[in-house]
Amino acid sequence: MSNLDGLYAADDIEANTIIFTEKDMPDCELHRSATNPNCEVVQLDDGMAVASRRAISAGEFFCIAESSDEEEEEEEDEEGEGGSA
Repeated sequence: MSNLDGLYAADDIEANTIIFTEKDMPDCELHRSATNPNCEVVQLDDGMAVASRRAISAGEFFCIAESSDEEEEEEEDEEGEGGSA
């Protein structure tokens, strides 16, 4: 078992809830998930925010979807691994 750094829900959070805004966002990086992200970055009138995409249970780490840039980097890395030596 290893230690994980990240933010998690202290209490249950309903879907479509603003979790934190750009102004009060902690200085950290959110986990990424290709299969089951529970948060998304949304545009508000006064800046950006992180909101819940679905219900989040207490103790569950906040995670956002992988960006298309990250997916492209992974594909390039996989293609590069098959090269000749």
